[in-house]
Amino acid sequence: MLKTIVIAAFLTCGAIGAYGQTAPPQPKSPTSPAERTVSTGDFNVSGDMAASALVGAKVHNDNKETVGKIDDIYLDKDGNIKTVVISVGGFLGVGSKAVAVKWSDIKFQRDGKSLLLTTSLSKDALTAMPDYKDQRRQPESAAATAPRSASPTNAPAPSR
Repeated sequence: MLKTIVIAAFLTCGAIGAYGQTAPPQPKSPTSPAERTVSTGDFNVSGDMAASALVGAKVHNDNKETVGKIDDIYLDKDGNIKTVVISVGGFLGVGSKAVAVKWSDIKFQRDGKSLLLTTSLSKDALTAMPDYKDQRRQPESAAATAPRSASPTNAPAPSR
Protein backbone atom coordinates (compact mmCIF):
# COMPACT_ATOMS: atom_id res chain seq x y z
CA MET A 1 0.00 0.00 0.00
CA LEU A 2 2.77 2.42 0.91
CA LYS A 3 4.56 1.48 -2.29
CA THR A 4 1.46 2.44 -4.34
CA ILE A 5 1.14 5.82 -2.62
CA VAL A 6 4.83 6.61 -3.18
CA ILE A 7 4.61 5.65 -6.87
CA ALA A 8 1.43 7.75 -7.33
CA ALA A 9 3.07 10.76 -5.66
CA PHE A 10 6.20 10.33 -7.80
CA LEU A 11 4.18 10.14 -11.02
CA THR A 12 2.12 13.20 -10.02
CA CYS A 13 5.25 15.26 -9.35
CA GLY A 14 6.72 14.15 -12.67
CA ALA A 15 3.55 15.11 -14.53
CA ILE A 16 3.46 18.54 -12.88
CA GLY A 17 7.09 19.15 -13.82
CA ALA A 18 6.49 18.10 -17.42
CA TYR A 19 3.37 20.26 -17.67
CA GLY A 20 5.26 23.30 -16.35
CA GLN A 21 7.88 22.93 -19.10
CA THR A 22 5.48 23.04 -22.02
CA ALA A 23 5.08 26.42 -23.69
CA PRO A 24 1.58 27.89 -23.62
CA PRO A 25 -0.09 28.09 -27.01
CA GLN A 26 0.53 31.41 -28.74
CA PRO A 27 -2.62 33.22 -29.88
CA LYS A 28 -2.68 33.96 -33.58
CA SER A 29 -2.37 37.67 -34.19
CA PRO A 30 -4.59 39.20 -36.87
CA THR A 31 -1.77 41.60 -37.76
CA SER A 32 1.68 40.80 -38.96
CA PRO A 33 4.67 41.99 -36.90
CA ALA A 34 5.30 44.76 -39.44
CA GLU A 35 1.83 46.24 -38.81
CA ARG A 36 2.20 46.56 -35.04
CA THR A 37 2.77 49.98 -33.52
CA VAL A 38 6.10 50.19 -31.76
CA SER A 39 6.94 53.03 -29.41
CA THR A 40 10.39 54.56 -29.53
CA GLY A 41 10.18 57.05 -26.67
CA ASP A 42 7.95 60.08 -27.21
CA PHE A 43 7.24 59.03 -30.81
CA ASN A 44 6.19 55.79 -32.45
CA VAL A 45 7.84 54.44 -35.61
CA SER A 46 5.33 56.36 -37.76
CA GLY A 47 6.46 59.63 -36.18
CA ASP A 48 3.23 60.16 -34.21
CA MET A 49 3.75 61.93 -30.88
CA ALA A 50 2.52 60.45 -27.60
CA ALA A 51 0.17 62.69 -25.59
CA SER A 52 2.03 61.72 -22.43
CA ALA A 53 5.11 63.39 -23.92
CA LEU A 54 3.35 66.78 -23.92
CA VAL A 55 2.09 67.08 -20.35
CA GLY A 56 5.03 68.14 -18.19
CA ALA A 57 7.25 68.92 -21.19
CA LYS A 58 9.39 72.04 -21.01
CA VAL A 59 8.80 74.80 -23.56
CA HIS A 60 11.87 76.65 -24.84
CA ASN A 61 12.25 79.98 -26.60
CA ASP A 62 14.29 80.56 -29.77
CA ASN A 63 17.45 80.86 -27.62
CA LYS A 64 16.86 77.33 -26.19
CA GLU A 65 16.04 78.79 -22.73
CA THR A 66 13.20 77.18 -20.80
CA VAL A 67 10.24 79.56 -20.61
CA GLY A 68 7.60 77.27 -19.11
CA LYS A 69 6.11 73.81 -18.76
CA ILE A 70 2.93 72.35 -20.27
CA ASP A 71 0.31 71.65 -17.60
CA ASP A 72 -2.73 70.77 -19.71
CA ILE A 73 -3.92 70.22 -23.26
CA TYR A 74 -7.31 71.04 -24.79
CA LEU A 75 -8.58 69.41 -27.97
CA ASP A 76 -11.34 70.59 -30.29
CA LYS A 77 -14.31 68.42 -31.25
CA ASP A 78 -12.29 66.83 -34.06
CA GLY A 79 -9.48 65.76 -31.71
CA ASN A 80 -6.97 68.39 -32.82
CA ILE A 81 -4.92 70.21 -30.20
CA LYS A 82 -6.40 73.69 -29.82
CA THR A 83 -4.84 75.17 -26.69
CA VAL A 84 -2.08 74.27 -24.25
CA VAL A 85 -1.85 75.60 -20.72
CA ILE A 86 1.71 76.59 -19.83
CA SER A 87 2.95 77.41 -16.34
CA VAL A 88 5.48 80.24 -16.40
CA GLY A 89 7.55 81.97 -13.77
CA GLY A 90 8.02 80.82 -10.22
CA PHE A 91 10.59 78.48 -8.78
CA LEU A 92 9.97 74.74 -8.51
CA GLY A 93 6.28 75.30 -9.22
CA VAL A 94 5.84 77.89 -6.47
CA GLY A 95 4.71 81.32 -7.63
CA SER A 96 4.10 80.23 -11.21
CA LYS A 97 1.07 81.26 -13.21
CA ALA A 98 -0.85 79.39 -15.86
CA VAL A 99 -1.47 80.93 -19.28
CA ALA A 100 -3.36 79.57 -22.29
CA VAL A 101 -1.38 79.51 -25.53
CA LYS A 102 -2.61 78.52 -28.98
CA TRP A 103 -1.08 75.27 -30.18
CA SER A 104 -0.16 77.05 -33.41
CA ASP A 105 2.26 79.20 -31.34
CA ILE A 106 4.18 76.06 -30.33
CA LYS A 107 6.48 74.17 -32.65
CA PHE A 108 7.36 70.57 -31.89
CA GLN A 109 10.12 68.43 -33.26
CA ARG A 110 12.11 65.37 -32.43
CA ASP A 111 15.31 65.61 -30.46
CA GLY A 112 16.50 62.04 -30.83
CA LYS A 113 13.81 59.97 -29.13
CA SER A 114 12.51 62.93 -27.11
CA LEU A 115 10.22 65.84 -27.80
CA LEU A 116 11.49 69.40 -28.21
CA LEU A 117 8.92 72.21 -27.87
CA THR A 118 9.78 75.77 -28.88
CA THR A 119 7.87 79.02 -29.11
CA SER A 120 8.70 82.46 -30.43
CA LEU A 121 7.03 83.95 -27.33
CA SER A 122 9.46 85.21 -24.72
CA LYS A 123 9.17 84.46 -21.02
CA ASP A 124 8.18 88.10 -20.45
CA ALA A 125 5.46 87.88 -23.12
CA LEU A 126 4.09 84.70 -21.53
CA THR A 127 4.17 86.24 -18.05
CA ALA A 128 2.31 89.30 -19.34
CA MET A 129 -0.56 87.14 -20.67
CA PRO A 130 -3.75 86.95 -18.57
CA ASP A 131 -4.01 84.17 -16.02
CA TYR A 132 -5.71 81.03 -17.26
CA LYS A 133 -8.81 80.24 -15.21
CA ASP A 134 -9.70 76.57 -15.06
CA GLN A 135 -13.41 76.57 -15.85
CA ARG A 136 -14.20 72.97 -16.66
CA ARG A 137 -17.75 71.97 -17.44
CA GLN A 138 -19.55 70.04 -14.74
CA PRO A 139 -21.21 66.72 -15.65
CA GLU A 140 -24.98 66.88 -16.04
CA SER A 141 -25.52 64.68 -12.99
CA ALA A 142 -23.42 67.00 -10.78
CA ALA A 143 -25.32 70.05 -11.99
CA ALA A 144 -28.66 68.37 -11.28
CA THR A 145 -27.74 67.48 -7.70
CA ALA A 146 -26.11 70.81 -6.84
CA PRO A 147 -28.07 72.83 -4.29
CA ARG A 148 -29.89 75.74 -5.82
CA SER A 149 -30.49 79.01 -4.09
CA ALA A 150 -34.05 80.24 -3.91
CA SER A 151 -34.81 83.13 -6.19
CA PRO A 152 -36.42 86.24 -4.62
CA THR A 153 -39.66 85.70 -6.56
CA ASN A 154 -40.10 82.19 -5.16
CA ALA A 155 -39.01 82.95 -1.62
CA PRO A 156 -41.81 83.11 0.96
CA ALA A 157 -42.73 86.54 2.18
CA PRO A 158 -41.43 87.32 5.65
CA SER A 159 -44.14 87.05 8.32
CA ARG A 160 -44.88 90.08 10.48
